[in-house]
Amino acid sequence: MKRKHKVLIIDDEPNILNSLRRALTSGEVDIYTAPDTEKATEILKQEDNIEVIICDNRLPGVPGIDFLTKIKPMYPDTIRILITGYPDLSTAMDAINKAHIWRYLLKPVEIGELKMMVGQAFNYYKIVKENRLLLQIARQQAEWLKILQERYPDIIAKEVDTSSMYIIEEKQISSLVEKFMERYYKRDSKDDGK
Repeated sequence: MKRKHKVLIIDDEPNILNSLRRALTSGEVDIYTAPDTEKATEILKQEDNIEVIICDNRLPGVPGIDFLTKIKPMYPDTIRILITGYPDLSTAMDAINKAHIWRYLLKPVEIGELKMMVGQAFNYYKIVKENRLLLQIARQQAEWLKILQERYPDIIAKEVDTSSMYIIEEKQISSLVEKFMERYYKRDSKDDGK
């Protein structure tokens, strides 16, 4: 069974919250809603892998920008989208510089644009996760090279091919690459019935 995408929508206006939920509801997406940042924080703690957060900037107690800034270190891969009905340059700059938002939407939200943006956000989230795994592979390879150099100082002279690349044990690298492929590609093809 294909894993569903997860979206958290935060807005203190029930009509907007319900409208956004209806617009994004599909068989492929689990929608979570919160009227304030306190409830949103509870949801984030309970649910793993929230991919996208759509947050209004004007919330009771804590502005959306401040909330997104606060949660960024805890959920660095989650894609953050800020919605505001009161656009100004300083809000946009704070959203980008402090909260590292991915997109900025103005109210009233155009539903077609929102759906397209959320679809792009899912793709972007997947790329971020894949890049983290590739970075892990690269770091592991660097660690192996360091260990090889420490244990076999003469390896540079003996184990370097003509392109000056180290010959590394293929089984270890293959294992990490296979893990990567299974995680992101074999699962998708099984889910698509291939």
